[in-house]
Amino acid sequence: MLVLLRATYPPNAVKKVTEVFLSPELPKRPECAKELASFVYADNACYHSMILLDVEDSKLADYIRAQTERNVYMQSRVEGLAVEVNPGMSVMDAIALTSKHMPK
Repeated sequence: MLVLLRATYPPNAVKKVTEVFLSPELPKRPECAKELASFVYADNACYHSMILLDVEDSKLADYIRAQTERNVYMQSRVEGLAVEVNPGMSVMDAIALTSKHMPK
């Protein structure tokens, strides 16, 4: 299963986000979650960090628990940090799954 993490934070929190993300106390991402890509950008309001992960289907619950620990650790230390965890699938997998249910 693919998981898209999306974090947003205000410009005045960039230094703190970096410190917390690099902290050795930050709970580790489980090995069942492999990073495929990451992307950071800024707009007029805030910074956005996105990380695309491939998580073993059978380990999704374990991953969610571990990610919740990471979120709590980071969000309790960085004011204004918001994190979304969005499980999903590739476009081609979604088409294969849903196409058999489309009206003919």
